[in-house]
Parts: sequence; C-alpha cells; structure tokens
Amino acid sequence: MLLYIHIPFCASKCGYCAFHSLPNQQNLYAPYIQALCKDIQWSLQTYRSAPHTPLVIDSVFIGGGTPNILPSHFYEEIFATIHKYAQLSKTCEITLEANVNLIESQWCQNLIALGANRLSIGVQSFVQEKLDLLERDHQVNDIEHYFGIAYRAGFTNISCDLIYGTSVDNPSLLAFEIKCASNLPINHLSAYALSIDDGSRFAHYTKKLISDNDWEKWVRENLHKYGFLQYEVSNYARGYECQHNLGYWRGLPYIGCGAGAVGRVKNTRTQGLLKLDSYIQQPTHKNIESLSKEDLNLEEIMLGLRCKIGVNCERINLASKRTKLLLDEQKCHIESRKNGDYLVANELFLADEIALWLTRGD
Repeated sequence: MLLYIHIPFCASKCGYCAFHSLPNQQNLYAPYIQALCKDIQWSLQTYRSAPHTPLVIDSVFIGGGTPNILPSHFYEEIFATIHKYAQLSKTCEITLEANVNLIESQWCQNLIALGANRLSIGVQSFVQEKLDLLERDHQVNDIEHYFGIAYRAGFTNISCDLIYGTSVDNPSLLAFEIKCASNLPINHLSAYALSIDDGSRFAHYTKKLISDNDWEKWVRENLHKYGFLQYEVSNYARGYECQHNLGYWRGLPYIGCGAGAVGRVKNTRTQGLLKLDSYIQQPTHKNIESLSKEDLNLEEIMLGLRCKIGVNCERINLASKRTKLLLDEQKCHIESRKNGDYLVANELFLADEIALWLTRGD
C-alpha cells in the first residue's frame, strides 16, 4: 500500500500553481495536523485486511504545498500516528517535497531521525529571469547552498524539479540549467513542461508565458548525457527511481490523507474535503467514486504506458487492428518478462495518445 499525505501550506503561491495550497496560514498548522492525524488513523484502520493486522505501507509521499514550511515537531505527530496504526516495510521510501529557501539543517536531521529518506526539492530554474517569470521566491545564488545543507544533513536520495517550455527558454539556457542540475548532489530529476491550468493565476494573464517549441525530446537527450535516464514521461534517474511514483504507474492501491488528497483502493476512488475549514471539521469525510472495470482498465493502460513498465498484454487485445498498427508503426514494442509480456511505448511523451487510441476499439 502507498500512502500520500498532503500539506497544503506554503510561503507564497506561484503563478503556475493549480494545486491546493494556501499561503500565510500559520494559525491553522496545529488544527490541520490534528485533523490530518485523525484522517490517517481512520484510513489506516479502514483499509487493513483484518481487525488486528496492521496495514503494511511500502512508501510514504508527503507533498504540498510546501511540506518543509511546517516545523518538524508536527511530523513527530504524523509519524507517531502512522506507526501506531500501520507498519512500514523495511524498504519503505519516505519522501518529502521541499522549497529551496526553507531548507534547514536541523529540520532535515529531525526528519531523517523520523525515517524520511528522500527529499524532492522544487528548483524549477537556475536562471533568475525565469525564476521571476515563474514567480518563485528563491534566488539562483541560493540553490547550491541549500542543496548542500540537505545533503550534509544526511539526505543522500535527493530529487530536483525543473520546468521547461517557458517563453524565455532556448537551447543554450536549457543546456545551462541541465548542467547546473547535474552538478548538484542529486540522483533523480523531474522535468515538467510548463502548463497553464485553470485555477492558477497564470490562467488569467494575457502575456505570453509558454514557448511555441516542443522541448521534450531535446530535454531528454541532454539529460541522458549526464546519466539521467528517462523512466517516465517527466522523470529521470541516475539509479534511484522514485518507488512511490512507480507504485502509481503499476496500479498499486494508494491512500490519500489531507485536504483534497486522492486515494484509490480496489475499485473505489476517494477524495478528502478540499476547503481547509471543512476538512478540519470533518477530516474523515471522503467523496467517493466507484470505478467500473472499464475505468480501471483505461487507468491501468494510461499509467502503464507513461513509464517503462508498460502494460501487461493480458489487458489489451493484441489481435486488434489498432494494436497491430501501433506495433507496425513502431510506436510500441512488446517485452517478454518473467511475469508475462508487456506492451511498452517507444515514445513515452505519446503515452496518453497511445492509450486513448488503444481503448477506442476497432
């Protein structure tokens, strides 16, 4: 079982952010964590296989918002609740997202003592003009310093986020950013194309923010030069793939705790209340969606094709005209493994289009 925990607080909201995050809400930290712990308790008890058998958690991902805006003593409460009502596997990956300029050595040491073993840091850019465009609140000159703090504190599994596809991007700028990232003490990098989503401030801007160029393949090829190998549409690793995300793409069940957090166990998708005051009052209230076999099959195909895992051929009709065309046109290939044959996309950036093509029927 995977466990996602949402921390909605942040110091400031970036223009492109459409996630559920709230700046300047320090007065709500304590009541939110109290509610969150009730949510975690309820969820871990609800999904265990037997009344006296603790649920085994294989990965924990704490996202936001900005999780490292919270003082570490709040995480003592969170992890105490997890340990009381579940069992962490011996290889459990525990990730926290973090903002660059909020990284502190003592905070990192305290979280490592609680079991955290992976940090995902939102750099987004190594060029000040681009950081300003994205409305990030850290400075380029701070990046290397704060990564060093996290690494020296004991985090050896560190990921860096980059954004590309902005109106200021060009080959030399992106090459510079990738080189800067490769020099940091990281073994994982997530590279996301800038998108303007409803609910973000950028959705109301009239100035040009997104580049007309398609940078995906260029970014991938240049990351490969530094040893970062693509294993999912937006994710690259130097030997340390994110186990939590791989769990999503394998279709493993996951629990979501926190305001607006989404989970899926078997054929049921749940989501916590989105509004913070409502969530604090009713942390165990979940909006529930029952998924049909067709829904689950489509989700498994779409997620599997987004990464190198692919889709078990039992889930698709290999004899269909659509599948044969994908193979003939070399859009996909079949890999034989110990646990069966898998259809794998040759171009992960086309995964969504391939999945929709496969599920339309002949």
